Amino acid sequence: MKLIKIYISFLLMMLGFASSSAQDNRAFDALANDFPELMKKFGEELKNEHADYVFAIDVSGTMNKYEKIVVPALKSFFRSVQDGDYVSVIKFGGEAKNEPNGFGIVNSAMRQSLVNYADRVYDKPASAEERKKFTAYTDLLNMLEYLEKDLTRTGRNNLKFVFLITDFLNDPVAGHSKKLHLDDYRSRIEKELAGKNIKLVALELPKMGSGETSTDDIMNAFSMFKPQTIPVSNEQALQSWFDQMKNDIALEKFKQFLIGKMTQEAGATINSVDVDIDGHMSMTMSWVPNDVFDAITLDSLSITDRRMHLVMADEDECEDHPELKLPHMMSSDGSEESFVNIAQIRGDDEAFFNPHFEKPNGRLKAHISFKVPYEAELIKLMGKDNQTIEASIEFPQENVFCHPMAFKWYCIMWILIIIYILSVILCIKRNCSDKYKLRGEYTLTQGTKKICTEEINGRVSNLTIDVEKAECNVVFKQKKYISKLFIPILHWSVEPKYEVTVTNSQEYSLNGGDDYTSGGSSTIKYSTTIPLQIRDPRGGKDINLDIDGNV
Repeated sequence: MKLIKIYISFLLMMLGFASSSAQDNRAFDALANDFPELMKKFGEELKNEHADYVFAIDVSGTMNKYEKIVVPALKSFFRSVQDGDYVSVIKFGGEAKNEPNGFGIVNSAMRQSLVNYADRVYDKPASAEERKKFTAYTDLLNMLEYLEKDLTRTGRNNLKFVFLITDFLNDPVAGHSKKLHLDDYRSRIEKELAGKNIKLVALELPKMGSGETSTDDIMNAFSMFKPQTIPVSNEQALQSWFDQMKNDIALEKFKQFLIGKMTQEAGATINSVDVDIDGHMSMTMSWVPNDVFDAITLDSLSITDRRMHLVMADEDECEDHPELKLPHMMSSDGSEESFVNIAQIRGDDEAFFNPHFEKPNGRLKAHISFKVPYEAELIKLMGKDNQTIEASIEFPQENVFCHPMAFKWYCIMWILIIIYILSVILCIKRNCSDKYKLRGEYTLTQGTKKICTEEINGRVSNLTIDVEKAECNVVFKQKKYISKLFIPILHWSVEPKYEVTVTNSQEYSLNGGDDYTSGGSSTIKYSTTIPLQIRDPRGGKDINLDIDGNV
């Protein structure tokens, strides 16, 4: 007989464990359907996330009438509680307390103990004194104070689910007010439970007596935790709510798990920024990852100085240096990265004819987002978009040249302009000097025979060419020239062109010393040769004087 009892107990424990596993699997399957990427990464770890479940059950007066509504739902819920979670059942009437086997960390044995305890939670105490304490009165304040002690015990889980199962009629012993005054209680638990994640649900049973319920007073005392009130009319309604609550609990556990993973806040830092005289900006950045946000993207940069703006690196620069192309995925280990010439600071009022220097004020801002494959799922689960951050740093007070042209090219341009102006001045000066008034080559020929050549530079007032021949000696003298500017060109690399005019007659003498004059005057232009023909009166050959004006 003893062996049969042991076998039955073992069988019930196994059935409870199987039911628990099935419930856990259903909750996990629901999470996997709604959050596939998150569960793919954190599903196994989530199994180690635990919570507290605190039940405050009213057993006073005629509340045992609700035994058939409450007990089956309790047993079903206890069977589904995950190993490692904590359960506490507070039984209250005029007094409040935990009973043996009604609290503890859940394992297979504790789970079965809780299921068994649910069957006798409405049993009346054996002694008359105890029966009076628990059945004659309903003191909600006593229950709340005991609940406070239970919730503030150390070494428990941060996530707590509190279920108040009562009709919320306050009927304390004589001398105690039926009206709850919970201002002090509210202030106290607000401090004591700060930082805890508490979900309180009032499962309001049908009222068994007359009088005003205290539901609103209790809800106000726990308002910082956003409590819920659920009217319970029958067993099916309570069972259905608990079944739904199992999925909600899994969801809240997941949230609490992710909050724990994000305790170390992921953030980014701009470590340094440098700006050269042309406004080219370089910077270094690093970031701190956590288990949830293990990848970030540098989306954009901005400057707070309203007088200036940033011009990002062009396509050619990005092709040579891919890290300059934004958005840019930062390294997964959070190590420091360098961005050389990632942008250029430009003045808003810069123009070609308005070159000036400015010192950028304010801060450089880096706009960053967390690019993880489950980004949309995080937003859905956590209820808000927390996926963007900013990093900033003060700009160094360096002069920036504000001009469409880079400062070095701007300087080179002005150097060339100055050189050109100086060259033009030198050219004008040269063109006005005597040295360059007349320049050319003058040749004396006789027939086809070149007699002599003389190069002429500068102003010439007299020109004498001696031609020595066997039978004669011809002397030309008093050849006066007036030079005029023919085509003035003010350019350092081009020689000036001139017009030369012979204004007086040519004189010569032969052996006898007789003088002859060639009449008229001639004009010699650039690149032409004008022969001045001199005839020998004794019938000899003509002697031609060619004046070549080549420059």
